[in-house]
Amino acid sequence: MKKKAHVNESGEVMLEGLIVYTITVFLLFFLLAIFSVLFQAWNVQTIANETAAKAAATYKLADSDLADPYVSVDQITGISRFRYWFGDDSLEREAETKSFEYSQDRLQKTTYTKAVTQPEVAVQVKEDTLARRHIEVTITGEYTVPFGEALSYFGFDSIAHYETTASAECLDLIDYIDTVDFAGKQCSLDILGSSLVGAINKMMKLIHDITD
Repeated sequence: MKKKAHVNESGEVMLEGLIVYTITVFLLFFLLAIFSVLFQAWNVQTIANETAAKAAATYKLADSDLADPYVSVDQITGISRFRYWFGDDSLEREAETKSFEYSQDRLQKTTYTKAVTQPEVAVQVKEDTLARRHIEVTITGEYTVPFGEALSYFGFDSIAHYETTASAECLDLIDYIDTVDFAGKQCSLDILGSSLVGAINKMMKLIHDITD
């Protein structure tokens, strides 16, 4: 009887161990998939930040390379004085092309999960105020989740969708200084002198007092 009971207990331990091992292995793969998705999201965000920073720093240099941090003298002297006039969007198109090429190269080198479709890179330049603008880089892509095919049987998605946006201020100090200096000189003309401004202020104050 003791021998028979001992054999039965050994079978129960084996069965319980098998169940525990199965659950442990599933949780292990689940945690690996979760951390892989988070790590991939961090990679995409980092690449978007780098792309926006480099594109903004070299925005006025149309023929610059985002992967090369060095700028030649010819590139600086070749900057057009009328680069923001007449609604010219050539700099924005160049920034979009350079951002796409740089981010694609970085994504291929730093991400280890397989892309379902080619990531999309959108670049927008928005005016903030006088002679100041910032650039927004949005990266959208879909990547497979490690062990996603096995986890899909348990209701988990095997494809992770990423969409991240990074912003950076375009550094064009020469244009900013020239524009502010030009605006300051125009506002200091005699037609906008203190006498005319004082008369307008008195008239507005009189109208305000009457309405009150």
